[in-house]
Amino acid sequence: MSLNWKSDPDLSSKSDMDYLQDLIESLTSVLHSTPGDMVLLFRRGNAYLDIGKYEEAISDFSTIIDVDTLDSISLNNRGICLRCLGDTDNAIRDFDKAIELNNKYRDAYNNRGMALSDKKEFTNAIDDFTQAIEIDSEYWYAYNNRGMALWAIGEKDSAVDDYNKVSSLIGS
Repeated sequence: MSLNWKSDPDLSSKSDMDYLQDLIESLTSVLHSTPGDMVLLFRRGNAYLDIGKYEEAISDFSTIIDVDTLDSISLNNRGICLRCLGDTDNAIRDFDKAIELNNKYRDAYNNRGMALSDKKEFTNAIDDFTQAIEIDSEYWYAYNNRGMALWAIGEKDSAVDDYNKVSSLIGS
């Protein structure tokens, strides 16, 4: 039995980034023949987001939003891209609109909380993280983010409680 994984033909030499780039190229090719396919455009936008090509992702999500102004997921995802580019105010506007369209959208609350934390608006951020947790009591990411915001305002005991909750949810 060989333990040399590099010569194992069953293992791919491609990284996740390579797969995402291949996916983007494939989706782009298909979109040339079906330019109005919003599902494919959404998938490509997510792939761009995942590899950090935020401007390209914003373009795809914006096209979708132009067609369907009620698409809270595309608004949320565009907000993530805007935040990654440091455009916090426009990111918050997208998260606000996503929440307005779907007031049970835990990820939009969490993402808006992160953007508010970027602006050092920790009390408002804590409110958003708490809302995300009220929607999904097992959303460990919101507990973690709330813990960081609590720590930032000096509520260390509450922050530790949130970090302990994260540990219990992810099993570490």
